[in-house]
Amino acid sequence: MTAFVAALGSVTADTPARGIVLSFFAGLGVGGLLLPAATILTIVSPDEVIATITAATVSIRLVGASIGYSVYFNVLENKLTQILAPNMGTAVAEAGLPPSQIPSFLGAFLNGNKTALATYPLAVIGAATEAYQNSYTQAFKMVYEVSIAFGVAAIICCLFLGDIRKYMTKRVAVDIH
Repeated sequence: MTAFVAALGSVTADTPARGIVLSFFAGLGVGGLLLPAATILTIVSPDEVIATITAATVSIRLVGASIGYSVYFNVLENKLTQILAPNMGTAVAEAGLPPSQIPSFLGAFLNGNKTALATYPLAVIGAATEAYQNSYTQAFKMVYEVSIAFGVAAIICCLFLGDIRKYMTKRVAVDIH
């Protein structure tokens, strides 16, 4: 999980196939971490509290997902705030837009004002679009780098899992036909 999610940081606009492959294996890794833990919890819990343990497991996963989403969103938003306007400003200046027009162009571009954008050359709009995509690529790279910390924490926690062989019996709690 950690390796493939972190490797997603290497995906660019020119490597969409890499993104698909890494996303697939990252998803397998996430499932490979979550499902065995849920299974172990139901195996080691007494019969009368299996439903409670299952509900608690789902709740903990949702709380963890909410925390992760909040962290990742803030990292993405902060990184974009730092790099989007400078990257786009540099790109459109190199494409030939006069410096005095850059603020109004960026406002029109970022707000999707097609009427105002129609007054600018296509080369400038193309440069801005490419810089916009590259900025998002850079920002998401930071998100994937932050995910390494969560993955390492999960790995360390897994190292402390105990042996559950003593709970593995042939007894069936509920027989469903």
